[in-house]
Amino acid sequence: MKSSKLGKRITIVLNLMIVVMAVTLGVVCYLTFKQVYLNFYNERAKDTVRVASSLIDWEQLKNYAETGEEDDYSRSVQYYLNLVKAKCESIGYLYIFIPDEDHFTYIMEAQTDRDNPENISKWGDPFPYTEYEYEHLVPDIEAARASEKVNIMEADLGVALEVWAPVYDKDGNLAAMVEADYMAVNIYRDLNIFIGFLLLFFLICSIAVTTIMQLYLRKNLSEPLYVLKEGVDSFEHGRMTLDDAYFKKDDELKHLAISFEAMTHRIEAYNDEVKRISAEKERISTELSIATQIQSGMLPTIFPNFVGKEEYELYALMTPAKEVGGDFYDFFNIDDDHLALVIADVSGKGVPAALFMMMSMVLIKSRTQQGGTPAEILEYVNDQLCLSNPNEMFVTIWLGIIDLGTGNVIASSAGHEFPVIAGEDGEYKLFKDPHGFVCGGMEGMIYQDYEFSIPKGGRLFVYTDGVPEAHNEKDELFEFDRIEDVLNRNKKATPEDTVSEMMKAIREFAGSKEQFDDITMLSFLYKGKTNA
Repeated sequence: MKSSKLGKRITIVLNLMIVVMAVTLGVVCYLTFKQVYLNFYNERAKDTVRVASSLIDWEQLKNYAETGEEDDYSRSVQYYLNLVKAKCESIGYLYIFIPDEDHFTYIMEAQTDRDNPENISKWGDPFPYTEYEYEHLVPDIEAARASEKVNIMEADLGVALEVWAPVYDKDGNLAAMVEADYMAVNIYRDLNIFIGFLLLFFLICSIAVTTIMQLYLRKNLSEPLYVLKEGVDSFEHGRMTLDDAYFKKDDELKHLAISFEAMTHRIEAYNDEVKRISAEKERISTELSIATQIQSGMLPTIFPNFVGKEEYELYALMTPAKEVGGDFYDFFNIDDDHLALVIADVSGKGVPAALFMMMSMVLIKSRTQQGGTPAEILEYVNDQLCLSNPNEMFVTIWLGIIDLGTGNVIASSAGHEFPVIAGEDGEYKLFKDPHGFVCGGMEGMIYQDYEFSIPKGGRLFVYTDGVPEAHNEKDELFEFDRIEDVLNRNKKATPEDTVSEMMKAIREFAGSKEQFDDITMLSFLYKGKTNA
């Protein structure tokens, strides 16, 4: 019977298509998912070691590295490594080592409560290079550079992604390396589960389709197909009607093909549009999520950020207007007696502003740690940003270097908002400092240093334009008078409470008005050095 043969052919073709689709989709998904997963972990690991290496002052750690004798700084580095490892359960190992010709020597390794102390290397433990190290690690040591590609090896805890970053001495020479092993044991497990569910899904579909087709094709093929054709045609006009007069005709397949062709084109166009919009939304959502994680990881969140520093208290907060923003703050010790404070605002919002923000932040910090006045540092940062700035973005920056022994501040401004300073009387006042041009706008700009002093108990408050330019429902601005008023109502507050009260005042002022710009604030309290 022709209908029976046709039914068998349709059943066979459908099953073959399902098998081909299952194999193809399984392979594509496996390779894609694996690469995305590896790239995500690799970038996360590289960020970890780069940030860790940039925070290490080799000149302070050098004595410990040579003798193994602990001091305050070495303990602070150990504390930081332990904290990073404790925060990220994916880190199997995080350590600092000194490379040699045919081996490297451990000087410090992170340890958490979940680690077996017997598996933690101690100061001075040697580790001979294996074939893997000679192939991947040694070339980067010789070039004094951080790892760039995905390095995978079988470690004692499972599959590991290994990354490293250099630590330089004061002369810019390689002194040590920071390495992190991210344990990616979930990769193959997740992939196997994913492929298993995929194959099970297609198996169920195959059995269901085959069974339904066999039951369906036992009957006269002509009448059901014609009923389906009539049903589809009437359904397109909002109703379902069937005409019995056409049940016995022999051209049912032709009518079905014509009807389904028209409907398929419309459905296909609709599905393509839905897929395109869904894929675009998913891509944007993923990019914003990753950018938010990277940006939040760049900003210091431990206050104060240095163990043993009793000369000051500080607190800072960045609240973006969108998922990611262009504002940033930073603070770091240049040496034992000088602290750098930075606050900046990149033009624009979203991912481009976040990327420009991260580049600016790295340039400022790396150049400041090399020495020089704030004006010299801003001149260098401006020239570097202008070298490659096709989108013509710019950033306003306030940079201050504080002498922790005297409270004297040398600062420079690249078009940033005026700082607010509280002197001996405790009264906050707006300090109208000289402004230079924004960084990234034009090469060769000259910036001006200026000085002021903060007495013991004095305070400094810096911010971005999202504070004075906050709007309320009447489109009124928060402005500088309200900033001074809030600060003077909280003269004795801690830096954290100062920032909290300012944010509370801004939100009360704005009411239901949506936040228009990023809001970033940094509050600093100078206590002065305590006499021994």
